[in-house]
Amino acid sequence: MRISILALLAADLPTTFGIPSQPPISNTTKLPTHFGVLLFPHFQAVDMYGPMDLINSISMLYANQTSMHVTVLAKTLDPVSTAMMPGGFGQSTVPTMTFDDYFSSRKAEDNQTSTESEDCGDGDGSHAVAKRAMRFGARQMSHDKMPSKSDPGDIDVLIVPGGGGTRKDMTAEIAFVKKLYPNLQYIFSVCTGASILARAGVLDGKSATTNKRSFSWVASTGPNVKWVPTARWVQDGNVWTTSGINAGIDGAFAWVSHVYGDDVSDYMAKSLEHNRQTDAHNDPFGKIWDVKGAT
Repeated sequence: MRISILALLAADLPTTFGIPSQPPISNTTKLPTHFGVLLFPHFQAVDMYGPMDLINSISMLYANQTSMHVTVLAKTLDPVSTAMMPGGFGQSTVPTMTFDDYFSSRKAEDNQTSTESEDCGDGDGSHAVAKRAMRFGARQMSHDKMPSKSDPGDIDVLIVPGGGGTRKDMTAEIAFVKKLYPNLQYIFSVCTGASILARAGVLDGKSATTNKRSFSWVASTGPNVKWVPTARWVQDGNVWTTSGINAGIDGAFAWVSHVYGDDVSDYMAKSLEHNRQTDAHNDPFGKIWDVKGAT
């Protein structure tokens, strides 16, 4: 009887000995801190919110190791809906900055830094050397200052979702990506968002993938791209592209492995209860949608 009672009591004890422990961020290089999300009418919700929920969770669980900021960008500040037609079924997201306002804000910041007045009458001797060293140090601090909520600095990572809206007029979105890309650490597209990158010239000469159901159309927007028909995601340098919709989540976990470390990515998958796909080549959807060359 005593053994039975002890067994029952033991069963009620919290099983804390085997739970995952949070690993530190192993990457010692400069981490991205400013994330941008590009939106347009009739974007695919999961394309954006899937990867961003992972980023949101990292910002919460690793707040003591890295600061993170997000800017939601669109052509205007009007709420951007996932609905196919205005007033149709869908959910809206409110942008925090327009494309034009972002570039205006960065130009103003650059002008402020470059036009700060300096007294260059240093004279001669050791005092002159000290003055020049102090001025150089101050200039370096102005360039390397830590990002803040009021000024998070340049966007480091841009997330570009897909959706039916990519087949509409994307002139403003394409121009924004084309202008922004040279200053990014990473750009990450999901689904037909790859067509925006392709039309902006970002994917020229690179390997990329996209939604397999829309593969032919997206490929037509980038004739100079090495389109991969069997891939859940593709990395080529600092450009990440993923297959359709939910594949963006697995691609985002792969990106987290690349930037923050495998341990962090695995821990976040357990925290979000996501059974992640770690093999980028495990992609049956190319054959399902009869994509040419799919295996």
